[in-house]
Amino acid sequence: MSSVDENIFVTKSGISVEAPSTFSASNVMKRLLIVVAAMVLIAFAMATVIGLRMSNINFYWYSPLANLYSLAIAGFIFSRFVFSLIYRTPKDVGITPSVSIIITAFNEEDAIYRTVECCYAIDYPKRLYDVIVVDDGSTDATVAEVRRAQERWPNLKLHVFERNKGKREAMAAGAYDSTGEILVYVDSDSFVKKDGVHKIVQGFADLRVAAVAGHTEVANVTENSLTKMQQARYYVAFRVIKAAESIFGTVTCCPGCFSAYRRSCVMEVLEPWLGQHFLGIQATFGDDRSLTNYLLRKYRVIYAADAVATTIVPERHKQFLKQQLRWKKSWFRETLIAATFMWKKHPFAAIAFYAQLLFPIIAPILILRICLWLPVAHGDFVSPVIYLLGTVMIGLMFSGYYLFWKNDRYWIYGLYFTLYYLIFLVWQMPYAIATQRDNRWGTR
Repeated sequence: MSSVDENIFVTKSGISVEAPSTFSASNVMKRLLIVVAAMVLIAFAMATVIGLRMSNINFYWYSPLANLYSLAIAGFIFSRFVFSLIYRTPKDVGITPSVSIIITAFNEEDAIYRTVECCYAIDYPKRLYDVIVVDDGSTDATVAEVRRAQERWPNLKLHVFERNKGKREAMAAGAYDSTGEILVYVDSDSFVKKDGVHKIVQGFADLRVAAVAGHTEVANVTENSLTKMQQARYYVAFRVIKAAESIFGTVTCCPGCFSAYRRSCVMEVLEPWLGQHFLGIQATFGDDRSLTNYLLRKYRVIYAADAVATTIVPERHKQFLKQQLRWKKSWFRETLIAATFMWKKHPFAAIAFYAQLLFPIIAPILILRICLWLPVAHGDFVSPVIYLLGTVMIGLMFSGYYLFWKNDRYWIYGLYFTLYYLIFLVWQMPYAIATQRDNRWGTR
C-alpha cells in the first residue's frame, strides 16, 4: 500500500482507483454543463421555497405558530448553505505533530485489516505516528485479523478486552496508551485517504482548537439505493452543516469514522466522560458526540473538508433504522446538555444551535397537524400539498448542491433521503425521547 496513489480509496469490495482527471475540451464542457444544471436546479428550488414562504407571511396570523416554524426552518436551511459557501478548510501550514491513530473494533473481521492497512499507508513521517487497535471483546475473527496485520507491521499495538465494555472504554484505553500529541480516532470499518492525517492535523495550528472532524463518504456506495442515499446525506451533512458550524468553531459532533483530538485536552475530560450518566443511567453510546460536547465547553471544534475517509454504512433498512434511532437518542441527550452552554458562543452559532434543537422535536407534531388534522377536521387539502412541495424543493436544493460539488450520479439521492426522512426517520424522534433510558446498542 505504500506505493498507492492518493486517489485510491479502500472500499468494501477492496481497492478501487478513482478515474484520473482529464482536461479535454469535451470533459470541460461536460463539467460546465453539469455546474450550470446544478445552479439552475438550486435557483429553481430556492425560488419555489421563497415563494411558498411568502404565503406564510401573507397568511401569518391565520396560523402563527405553524407559519413561524415554516419561516424559521427555511431561514435555517438557507443560512447553512450561505455559511457553507463562506467556509474554508484549515490552511495547510505544514505542521507535523506526533500522532497516535486509535482504532476501536468490535466484530469487524471483514474490514479491520484494510483499516489498519490504510493507516500505515498514509503520507506522514513514520517516526511521528503509531497505530493502536483496541478490541472491545469481539466474538469473531477480528483479533486474528489484527494479529495477521502485526506480522506485516510489528509496531502495531493491540489491546484485547476479555469482554465487551463498550466503545467509550475502548476509546479511553487507546488514549491512555497513546503517546502522540494528537489522537486520531478511526472506526474499524473506515478507511483513511493517504493525505487524510496530514490534512486533519493542520487545524491544530490554532491553539484554541481541541478537535477536528474529518470528512467522511460512503465506501460501499454502489451496493444499493440505501447506500447511495447515505452517500448524498453524508456529503450534505458534512459539507453544509459541519462547514457552517466550523466557521464559529462549534462543530457539535466529531464522528467516529475519522476525527482528531488534541491529547492534552482529551485527558482533561477523560474521567468525567467515562463516567457520564444521563437520567440515572450510564451513557453507553453517542461516545463521539459526547466527547465533542465535553471539549466544546472550553475549546473550538472545527471541520476539515479536505481530510477524507470512507466508511462502510448499513446496507439493510432494518440495520439503518436501528442505527438512526441510536444516533437520535444520543443527539437528544447531548443536545440538551450542550444547550446549557451554547448560549455563550457566537450569537449566530447559538441561534442556529437552539433552532436545530427545536426543529426535529416539533416536526412530527407539525406534520400530523398539516397532513392529518387539517384535511380531516377542516377539509384543507391544500396545506399538505404545499408542505410536501416545500419538502421536495428542499431536497432538490440538497441534491443540486451535491451535484455542483461532486459531479456524480448520486446527486438525485439527496431528494430520496428527504422523502425517506419525511416518511420514516422523522417519527423516530418521539420514540427516541421516550426511550432515553434504554441504552442498548441496538445493532449488535
